[in-house]
Amino acid sequence: MTMDLKTGRLYWPATYKEPQAYPSVEADLECDVVIIGAGVSGACTAYELKDTGLDVIVIDKRTVAAGSSSANTGLLQFSNDQLLFEAIRSFGEKAAVDHYWRCYDAISRLRDEIVPSLSVDPDLIMRDSLFFASNEEEKEVVEQEYQALKKAGFDATYLEPDEMEKWVPFKRPAAMLTKGDAEVNPYKLTYGLIQAAADSGVRIFEQTEVFLKKADDEGVLLRTEGGYIIKAKKAIFSQGYETQETVKEKNAVIESSYAIVTNQLKDLSFWKDNVMIWESARPYFYARSTADGRIVMGGLDERTSDPDKRDQMIVSKRKQLLAEIESWFPQLKGEVQADFEWSGSFAHMHDGQPVIGQYDRVPNSYFLLGYGGNGIVYSLFLSKLIARHLMGEKDEAFSFYSHERVYETT
Repeated sequence: MTMDLKTGRLYWPATYKEPQAYPSVEADLECDVVIIGAGVSGACTAYELKDTGLDVIVIDKRTVAAGSSSANTGLLQFSNDQLLFEAIRSFGEKAAVDHYWRCYDAISRLRDEIVPSLSVDPDLIMRDSLFFASNEEEKEVVEQEYQALKKAGFDATYLEPDEMEKWVPFKRPAAMLTKGDAEVNPYKLTYGLIQAAADSGVRIFEQTEVFLKKADDEGVLLRTEGGYIIKAKKAIFSQGYETQETVKEKNAVIESSYAIVTNQLKDLSFWKDNVMIWESARPYFYARSTADGRIVMGGLDERTSDPDKRDQMIVSKRKQLLAEIESWFPQLKGEVQADFEWSGSFAHMHDGQPVIGQYDRVPNSYFLLGYGGNGIVYSLFLSKLIARHLMGEKDEAFSFYSHERVYETT
């Protein structure tokens, strides 16, 4: 069964017209580790395991990056939907700050180590982020977040309304500029990671749906739709939101979101350094630019997991997103249109953090649940934690991202 993850005209596949194709499974297979899912989570995991000496297989019922990864808007931020000062209230200062630094370090590692090793250029560009108070009541949110980030050692600058206008042609009661974020083409990134894994001997299979047949102390057995058996010592389920069909994570909530990508625009000079933009309201609008001079804007989340209800709203959401672009950038009034638009399902956890799931009823299996508005960043460091765990390396963060949220406070 294929979950309806997104609908509409997607932008990212149009930027990479002839991606590498991989075969489907046509025989029984054995391996040390099987990764189910070839989206960004599975691709990150394959990349982390490619030089471990383990025999690794990646398998997907679609093609690489054809699920939610093709609908991701590619904003990489160390800030989370759950702001730092909120996370401190939930988990304590050490756990919350460490989590934020893991997000920050994941972006830095992507820039310094991972992207230079890829044969596919994912259009990674380091950007500052502008976070603003949506209204006067939200000013305190920006102030609290600024203080929390500064105390934790992050590079953050508080902006008064007139200072904000130096960056964008509109102003709000307060804003904050942070450094260390980036924008990326998630489709190209996924293909680049998969290709790097394949070049190191990881076996990649597409267009092959698998079903969990058995998981016990001896390992994991999967059956393909064609009747072939895949036998593995360990399994990593990195199917994104479709993981909920395999093991229901009670802490997860699936909702719907919307995005557009505009026509190519000749002049964006009024948008200083093309800073990535997001706001304090929930749900919030957010925006970034693309390598070919377009604007990506998303938001208008809806609390529905029904794909029919989600998709019925695409036209009205497109109009609202375009109107918001013209509100932020009045210079574009009458010039901007949506060349691409889509709706998509996304998930987040009730407590705001991603999860490395391990379930007693599915032995020898890991579930990489990089749920939340920071899915790519989460996948980058969660996959590394899983790889280290499989190789016998201990990391206290592994326990924090488990269900129990166990973390040392000293």
